[in-house]
Amino acid sequence: MGPLKRFRTKFRASRVTLPAAVVATAICAASLFAIWFERPNGQQEIERYGHALATTLADTTAAALFEERRITLTVIANRLTELDEIAGVAFFDQADELMAMSGVQQAQTSFQAQATIDDTPSGYVQVTLNRAAFAPPIPWALWLLSLLAILLTPPLTVMAIQFTARGNRSLPIVSVPSEPTQDQPAYLLTIKLHNQRSLSRREQTQAIEDALAMGQEVCALYPGLAVSLQERGLTLVISKAEASGLKAVYASLLVQRLLREYETQGEFRCMLSTVISPSDPAEATFIRTEALEEMTNVELNLTIASLAKANTALMDAEIFADLSEEQRQWAKPFHHPILEDLAPDGVFFCIEALPEQEQALITEQAQVVLGFNLAT
Repeated sequence: MGPLKRFRTKFRASRVTLPAAVVATAICAASLFAIWFERPNGQQEIERYGHALATTLADTTAAALFEERRITLTVIANRLTELDEIAGVAFFDQADELMAMSGVQQAQTSFQAQATIDDTPSGYVQVTLNRAAFAPPIPWALWLLSLLAILLTPPLTVMAIQFTARGNRSLPIVSVPSEPTQDQPAYLLTIKLHNQRSLSRREQTQAIEDALAMGQEVCALYPGLAVSLQERGLTLVISKAEASGLKAVYASLLVQRLLREYETQGEFRCMLSTVISPSDPAEATFIRTEALEEMTNVELNLTIASLAKANTALMDAEIFADLSEEQRQWAKPFHHPILEDLAPDGVFFCIEALPEQEQALITEQAQVVLGFNLAT
């Protein structure tokens, strides 16, 4: 009998094979947990540094914010983002208008501070830190102990199997893998709560609820799904299989018309783009915010949406390409001083008004939706 057959005879799978493997895995996991427990991740240092930097920067640039010196603020932002610890800097005036920005903006590591001159608010500063720059060095000793814990798992499993009863002759259960879902192209309508800073937390929540209700009505006309972004705004993921580029424009202008006539306290700005959805948004019941952030850069979309004018359809080049030649005549190229920093390779267009026939369609749809909501 060869060595391989002798090994198979001695160590045949039994009913305790899986429990033995689970015990060995649990021992390995417990060892790793003991090794890495309470390992500092730099979060406290990030928060201390972020709050201190944002406060200091707000104090030193309060006058520039008050006098709207965009060039000075841009130079300061560019200088700061050259540091490894700082990923992005943004300056906003008291009306929540973006004054200057450099680098990237991520909500997870952003810190804000109010700028004041003689107790008079002049705007606020948002600083985004680079988490990687604060990561503590990993000692080699911890890696060595982790490697030993992992290497000990197979011997422990073999020892457990060695003392089990002889073979299990039952037939194996073959599972049939489920058919994987296919990616679906979709239109993404990002809706930014433009006056977020001027509203209380309760008013922000109510404004988002109002917008979400109107967004769901729009998704009933143009099949898709509305996803809340907490106090920042929301997105409408519209099925590209069920709607065209023109209908995506209709959806953008319709939701703004509904929110304007619904008399919500929130002011909103919109931007249209495209995404690849893991499933058909016309058939999905919900999309997690984390999944949405994997599909697109949510923070960048919100920032670009804040640059749009009220009651206009701001769109990227992919949406523009989905329009017919006649429909493209309605749009004009959209330019903004900070777009070169936000999206240096991006091309954007804006439709400020539709022809009379299309505008009448939007008006009719708004009347139907608002009439139904008021009736209920």
